[in-house]
Amino acid sequence: MAHPSDVPALETQALLALGRLDGALSVARPRTLRLLAGQQLRTLLIAALRQEGHSFTDPRFHAWCAGLVTLSDAPPRDLRAPRAVCEAILTELAHSSWEPLAALAARFSAALLAPQDHEGGAPDAETGHAAAHSLVTAARDLIAALEPSPLPLPALAQLHRALNGHIRFAPPERAPMPISLGPMRLTVERAALPSPRWSLEMLWGEHWRAAGLVAHALPFPGLIRLDAVPGAAEPGDARILVTRALREVAQSLFDQLGEADQRARRIADLQPGRRRTSRAPALLELLAGFGPLRSAQIETLLGATRLGVRAMLAALGDIGVLERTTVAGVRLYAADLSARPAPDTSEPAAGFAFSSAALGEYNAAMADIDALLARSGVSLDDAEEDD
Repeated sequence: MAHPSDVPALETQALLALGRLDGALSVARPRTLRLLAGQQLRTLLIAALRQEGHSFTDPRFHAWCAGLVTLSDAPPRDLRAPRAVCEAILTELAHSSWEPLAALAARFSAALLAPQDHEGGAPDAETGHAAAHSLVTAARDLIAALEPSPLPLPALAQLHRALNGHIRFAPPERAPMPISLGPMRLTVERAALPSPRWSLEMLWGEHWRAAGLVAHALPFPGLIRLDAVPGAAEPGDARILVTRALREVAQSLFDQLGEADQRARRIADLQPGRRRTSRAPALLELLAGFGPLRSAQIETLLGATRLGVRAMLAALGDIGVLERTTVAGVRLYAADLSARPAPDTSEPAAGFAFSSAALGEYNAAMADIDALLARSGVSLDDAEEDD
């Protein structure tokens, strides 16, 4: 934990990180912003599901989104329905003031092919959907009730104080529950549902934007620290934890923006698809931003036909940046921008503008000219020197 005398410097670092992020977003190119939006959508969905207590790997998440597997092997008893959580996030983000994220979330709502949530374990689809959306509504109401603040850190501290004792967002507590095993009676502790702070982190950027503190309403996964809620930490320690969280999250987002810009430059250099009407660059953006997708998802996200998607995938395969994995007999496609492009055999190399036949005709013509000059008593080298 930082010493109290270090807090002003820590707060300065946090505010500089937030300002640097917002300024960089203002000058970023459209392709860079679209790539960042894909990264942020994926990050928020994964963070929300893990906050809810679901255990899975990143590859399994993408296979689940594609409708090929369940999110985890065990039924998610006592956990909120995973598909319903993702649907609530996509519905809310489709109304984001940050246009790249809103556009992607709106399209992805139809491209989420995740299987329906388990029956008999998690709530059924209708109940789970209503429960997840009620969390978003509760988060919006909690944020709206906060006092206006002209500075980011006091606003964030006020949010953490508001979590204390809140029926939905307070840190979970274990509840004792008696059980009977034959003649024996035992008391076990049953964990409560995790705090759904993902809904607050999703909406917090809009709150700061409405207050004029930032120009771009990004989600801020990881911004809320439950160990900084009153009662969990001393006021001085809570201030340090909240400040450090802002600095780390803002710096992480700034780094991700830099990575997105590098990917955007790489895509521009690769020039997938030679025709101006080719949509291969759009597909490469999608895969490089969000991650692995199946063909049916790509058709929905890009509004393309099956044949059109095949042509785009072939164009990416031709330059060596397409990765393929098979799950449950279905292919998932991903982008590998670190791969060295394969040689493009569809056109002559840049330094070899003539075909071998044309070069043969040229050499024959030069030989005829040399023979003609020789009969005149002049060599070809002498003729070039005279010029």
